[in-house]
Amino acid sequence: MQDLGLRQPRIEGEEYLSIIDEFIEAVLTRWPKAIVQFEDFQMKWAFKTLKRYRERFCMFNDDVQVTAGVALAGLLGTVREQG
Repeated sequence: MQDLGLRQPRIEGEEYLSIIDEFIEAVLTRWPKAIVQFEDFQMKWAFKTLKRYRERFCMFNDDVQVTAGVALAGLLGTVREQG
């Protein structure tokens, strides 16, 4: 059986954030109205990335905000159905 994945330490700190910056800039250049979902980022980065980018574009982090969003959607759907 062959091992999967790249066996090396994760990038950390400013080097990590510069890669995310580059990605965000590319997305916003191509799709200026995009909503970006950060999926399964490590929790140590979740709040830092939300704070870093929230003033520049529409985004959410699934580990932080999706549970609340799903609950709110359920409540809004119920209210809509009840009139």
